[in-house]
Amino acid sequence: MLFGSRRLILAVYLLFPAATFAAPNRYDILAHVLQPYLTLFFSKSGGKAIEMEVVVRSIEGGNPAAYAAIVNQPVKLSFQGPDKLRVEIANPDHRKIVCRSGQRVWIYPRELAAEVVATASNAEKNGRAMDFRLPLNDQEIVLLPAMFRIMHCNSVTDSWGSPAWDIEFRTDPTLEKELKAPPVIISALVRQSDFGVEHLKMRSGVWSGEMEVNGVRFSAQLPQETWEPSADLGAGVVELPPGLLSSALKKISNLNLQ
Repeated sequence: MLFGSRRLILAVYLLFPAATFAAPNRYDILAHVLQPYLTLFFSKSGGKAIEMEVVVRSIEGGNPAAYAAIVNQPVKLSFQGPDKLRVEIANPDHRKIVCRSGQRVWIYPRELAAEVVATASNAEKNGRAMDFRLPLNDQEIVLLPAMFRIMHCNSVTDSWGSPAWDIEFRTDPTLEKELKAPPVIISALVRQSDFGVEHLKMRSGVWSGEMEVNGVRFSAQLPQETWEPSADLGAGVVELPPGLLSSALKKISNLNLQ
């Protein structure tokens, strides 16, 4: 990933001043799009939270049959930094939930929990869930949009006939080389009225995906019941050791984006 060291932030200004300032309008648009998401990771964010509802339209790379339960199904994500996360695949026939609040992790259904535990190492079973943080201070997080290179940004209309931007950007090639990381290319349809993302495509060397963004809500914090299993889940809820959080998140969608 591109969030490894402060010298990379410095490299953006030393190596790519033209990329950052030659087309300020395009980079201003990208900064406005990313800003509310980046503030979720500020050290003094005050516990800012987000709820998202998306529909995954396609996933390529790996075994397509393994993704059947998630493609064309609504996915709900709730996040509140630094240690609360809930991911739910709302397919009524294949409902799956992974939830973390502090060091409490639970999963639904029971069969999914059994799969996670069966493949876990002793180190994972005895480990802890790490906070969701970026290894950067707040000032450096603000500069992250400069680590992308915008390939195009065109004014278009969306499916509702409203003004939008079609923007495509990628991780900077020189930084990819320094990090020995594959390129990540992102295409987004962004509303001009509020910089909200409507449609998103991502691709790398070994995988690609596409999703529709049906709703995004930012707030100071989410209700406590967000992190609790509802009564209708019944005995299908299983508490997991916190060290299994990462494995559970991979298992819920059968994704391995390594």
